[in-house]
Amino acid sequence: MDPAADRPLALLVVEDSELDYELLVALLRRDGLPIRAQRVEDEGAMREALSRTRFDAVVTDHNMPRFDSFAALNTAKLADADMPVLVVSGEMSEELAVAALHAGADDFILKSRLFRLAPALKRSIQAADDRRHRRQNAAALAESEQRLHALTQHLEAVREDERRRIARELHDDVGTTLTAIKFELVRLERELREREAEHARVKAALGLLANVVAASHRIQHNLRPPVLDAGLVAALNWLAASTDARGDVAVRFESNRDEIELAPERAAAVYRVAQETISNALKHAQARSVGIQLFESTAEITLEVTDDGVGFEPRILAATPGFGLRGLIERARGLGGWAEVSSAPGRGTTIMFAIPRHGGDTSRAAH
Repeated sequence: MDPAADRPLALLVVEDSELDYELLVALLRRDGLPIRAQRVEDEGAMREALSRTRFDAVVTDHNMPRFDSFAALNTAKLADADMPVLVVSGEMSEELAVAALHAGADDFILKSRLFRLAPALKRSIQAADDRRHRRQNAAALAESEQRLHALTQHLEAVREDERRRIARELHDDVGTTLTAIKFELVRLERELREREAEHARVKAALGLLANVVAASHRIQHNLRPPVLDAGLVAALNWLAASTDARGDVAVRFESNRDEIELAPERAAAVYRVAQETISNALKHAQARSVGIQLFESTAEITLEVTDDGVGFEPRILAATPGFGLRGLIERARGLGGWAEVSSAPGRGTTIMFAIPRHGGDTSRAAH
């Protein structure tokens, strides 16, 4: 894109020689650049000009009685870090050119080769525009990610509230009704002991009811384990023991603390990660054993879950939902933490999930 296509270029020229200034402007216009130029000779005038006008670029002489290119470069960058600055000099010095470029100049041009100025100026302005656009895009991406993290955290809180509500309704409404039915069936079973056929049917109904009650309790625990009210360590210990007792997979749990103080929504998030990870190990990894470790440090809570299952190629996480593992990583980010998934075919899977103890950001990227 031609930087001069839409409007004249606002050019600030730092030059003590009026004649050299007029020559420079004339050469740029001869090369097809519409220029709206202003000349200054010292730092004070340059600062004032930059405060009043938005310039597209600065062209500065290197050596002047009251100023030099390094001071001009610093002044320009203080006004706008992306401001293109081109240094012109009558001196032929490789060391000077390298020093100017290292200091942030976009180009270094000899006064004897000013024919290079117009293309160098176009190129530098385009590069500055690209830098600004990249910065704006990066800022927009960071803002978008922040909104996504906030949304993830909000959705997790809503989901946890919904689980709590459903669990309460199961306990208060369904549980109460099931208990009443059980009392009625027990009473009926006593009355029908002498009538063998009817008694057998009532006994069978009691057995079915026992299964429904057990399923209701299991669903309530999965939705919102009451043991969470006793703390995260107790809840994870119960999860490991109850899963191990079912015999589907051997589960062991370790913690470096007997109790960990954590906000309820954060404790619930860590518990859900352990619960979902164990479920993945059973459903997808065909694991025979799962190890859960909970570690509290000064800054964060870290959960590590390791299984001896079939494993997988971690690269598939970029292309597929990955059995909910991408959601796990986003959950960590939404809480200001990080998550890592390590696996290989035939070598099991290890999941690390860490969140700050009191909110905020642990400043570690999620993988």
